[in-house]
Amino acid sequence: MKLRGLWRKIRSKIGIRSEKVAIRTHMPWYLKFGGYGLMMGVAAAVAWYLVDNSYKITGFNREEAKAEIAKLTADNERLMREFALTKTLLNERESQLSVEKASQAEFTRNLAQLQEENAGLKEDLGFLRNIMSTGSVPEGMTIANLKVEADALPNEYRYRLLITQGGQRKQDFKGKTQVIVKVQAGTQQNTLSFPTDADLRLPGGTLEFRYYQKVDGRFKIPEGSQLKSVQVRVLGLPGYDVRSQRSVNF
Repeated sequence: MKLRGLWRKIRSKIGIRSEKVAIRTHMPWYLKFGGYGLMMGVAAAVAWYLVDNSYKITGFNREEAKAEIAKLTADNERLMREFALTKTLLNERESQLSVEKASQAEFTRNLAQLQEENAGLKEDLGFLRNIMSTGSVPEGMTIANLKVEADALPNEYRYRLLITQGGQRKQDFKGKTQVIVKVQAGTQQNTLSFPTDADLRLPGGTLEFRYYQKVDGRFKIPEGSQLKSVQVRVLGLPGYDVRSQRSVNF
């Protein structure tokens, strides 16, 4: 029985009743990879063609776009050059305008100073003409045309005066001037001297004249103080005795 069963199994394998068998043609590996490479190349060519011609399909011309981009780039570069040139010219004009404004401001200051000096000279000339016309020159030292006014800097004042010497003028007068200033700071009143008594005896600042002398100077009071009065003294050398004095109140 066992031999019969075994025989049936062998006949089912080698006879017409055996199972179906698939037969394929053997292909070398290099032909397979060559075929795959060829297919990938064809696919890439088709994709490139579709991408390259998609601009035409959508109505967009790539060459015209390149030309337009080149034109816009050239225009942009030209505009940048013109802008840089215009900016340079503008900076030069601004610098020139600043120089002209500074020159004009300097001219205005000089003109104002000349006008002020001219006004002072006219006052001094009028005073001297008055003395010469009346023939009554006061004896000794006289302070005339004393003016005190605020200067450009804060808390700084400028004073001007004319000193004349009348009577017997056998020799030149030698002396100095001292300005005594009274200021109010809150409820406290202080007295300031320009120059101080110690500095007054230092060399320098000596006046020497026979007929008249114009004096122009400045002093500065402490911040927060209010100017109340100014007194100018003419001191003779070598004793520093007061020859004349004049005051003005504020």
